[in-house]
Formats: sequence, structure tokens, C-alpha cells
Amino acid sequence: MVRQISLGLLCLAGSFTVKAQSQDSTHVDKKVKINLFPVAFYSPESRFGFGALATGIFNLGDPKDTRVSNVQTLGAYTINDQVIFQVKNNIFLKDESYAFFGELSYFDFPIFYYGIGNDSKEENEEDLDYKVISFEQRVLKKITEYHFAGFNYSGVRVFDLKFEPQFLIEDLEQLESDVGLYSGLGLSYIYDSRDNLLNAFEGNFLEVSTLFNGDLTGSDFTFARYRLDARKYWKLKDDHILAAQFLGVFTEGDVPFREIALLGGDQIMRGYYRGRFRDKNQLAAQVEYRRQIITWLGVVVFGAMGDVARSVDSFSLGDFKWAGGGGLRLMINEKDRLNVRVDYGIGKDTSGLYFGLSESF
Repeated sequence: MVRQISLGLLCLAGSFTVKAQSQDSTHVDKKVKINLFPVAFYSPESRFGFGALATGIFNLGDPKDTRVSNVQTLGAYTINDQVIFQVKNNIFLKDESYAFFGELSYFDFPIFYYGIGNDSKEENEEDLDYKVISFEQRVLKKITEYHFAGFNYSGVRVFDLKFEPQFLIEDLEQLESDVGLYSGLGLSYIYDSRDNLLNAFEGNFLEVSTLFNGDLTGSDFTFARYRLDARKYWKLKDDHILAAQFLGVFTEGDVPFREIALLGGDQIMRGYYRGRFRDKNQLAAQVEYRRQIITWLGVVVFGAMGDVARSVDSFSLGDFKWAGGGGLRLMINEKDRLNVRVDYGIGKDTSGLYFGLSESF
């Protein structure tokens, strides 16, 4: 529900459990499992990086009707001179009466920039450097079982942009004008019957959300974003899982370069550099077959199609990009189904290696 950084586990530094006595008459112990470990990761966007990750896993209700919550804190540095600090939360209150999904991040993140559009040229690759502080939080109330609705807020400040183009000189003025505060408020509806948020075997997930940025929300830019994310998970038989996802991102208005739809990355269209193609709208779909070979080792095979376009009516099936690949899964926490994943994705004239923590979707 929130953006992820591709992470890989180097080794487990340590873990411990904190017990807190509940105040109800049954006196059931509440436990917070805290894991601390150094991490190493790799993706086309960052290349090799290293840092430290702390995760807290806990349950605020009865496990029979309240799913596990988690909070993650990451600090990392990459050989691309990128600095990352991130705190993410996925929290369910007792009986899942309310749910909170959010992220607080700081990125000093030089990237490659190829321009706008679904036909941007690889030979026009430029270096783009900027800093970002972002805060996103979704507050949802349970309506009925699996159905949640509420508000979401996103605040992003982009600053210290550096762009000295050799090829995309005409983009300089636009990129420099996109520096500032993006502040938006919107509505969200989520249906989530997945049996596990980190690694679902069965269930469905549907997110429909809006985000409106403008003067009323304190934004320097006026634009809107609409998001549709639908996923389904089938347990074909023991240790055989089929997962599918459809993603649609649609924007309108004065949309800054960072807030338009980005194709590629470690979550969908693996094999393409994240942002290799970017424009106002995106359509993408992927399927993944997952099989657990033995308790600690699994394999996956995946395929995807997707594209970006200036307007919804300008999508053309003949222009859609394809991606596919496979990977390994190393289970480090059987109870919570937490995997380290190693994926290799390929696309048209491109490929990418991803070393990550938890599933891509």
C-alpha cells in the first residue's frame, strides 16, 4: 500500500521480544517482536547499497480477527551516492476497527532521467539529482469485514534539484519549476481479504483512491491522482500459489515530474529501470507463480505488460512493453512468511536484478 525500497538481508544481527500486559480481564500478553539486522540490497535504480533495518511485528487484538501489524525503519547508503531514511507502518487496531498505512521518508537520490513519454530514448539518459522529504498516511475505518474506507494525505517537498542536461535541454525549465511542496488530501476505499500482508496465499485486494493537490491543501501545484490496484491470490494446492495484479494510475492538471506515473521498478514491470518511461497515466498487469520447494527455499516465475501515455485514450496495445523473469525466495521467518527475494527481470532491450525483502505484490 505504500512504496517499497528493494532490500536484501545480509545477516540477522539480533532479535528480541517485548511483552506488554494487556488491561482486559483475560490478561493476555501482547508481544512485540523486534528484529534488528544489517542489510545489503541491489536494484537498477540504486545499484549496491547497505544499511540497517529494524522491524517491529505485533498484534493489537485477537489473531483470529486482527491481522499482524508491522513498523519498519531503514537507514541506508548506496554506491550511487544515494541516502535513504524511511519509516513505514501497517497497523490494525483491535478487531481491525481502524487501519493505518503510511510512510515517512527522506531521499537524497540521484537518478537517471530519460524524459517524458512512452517513446523516450535510452541514448538521451541524463543525470538528475534532487532531495525529497515525504509523509504519507492513510487512515481507514472498517465498514464491514474486509471493507475499509477513509482519508489519505500526502505531503512531499522536493528541493536542491540539480540538472545539467546534454540532450534534454528543453526539459530543464520544466524540471526546475517542479521544485516545491506537493500537498494533497483524498479518499480511499480498500477491500482486503488477504490471509497475510507480507506474503499472501489466498484472498483479494482492491484499492481505489484519489488525491487532490491545490491551494486548499497548501500545495504549490494543482493536480489530481487516481489509483486503481486490484490483486488476487489463488492457492492451487499446497505450496503452489498463483498471484495476479492490475494497476492503473491516472493524473490530471499541473502534475510535477516526480508525481506522474512511473513504469518499472521492483514491484511491477521488473526489468525496467523505475521511471525509464513516465507520463501522466499508466496501465500495467502482472502474474506470478510461486512454489515453496522446501521450508526455507521457494521459486517464482513472473510476466507483465504495461505502458504509460499522455491521456487515457492514447493508450495503444501495440505500444505496450513486456517484462518477465524468475527468482528465488529464502524464508527467514516461517511464522510471518517473511522472505528475502532475488528476482531477475527482462524486458525489451533491458534487464534488472532485484534483491529484496518481502514479495513484490
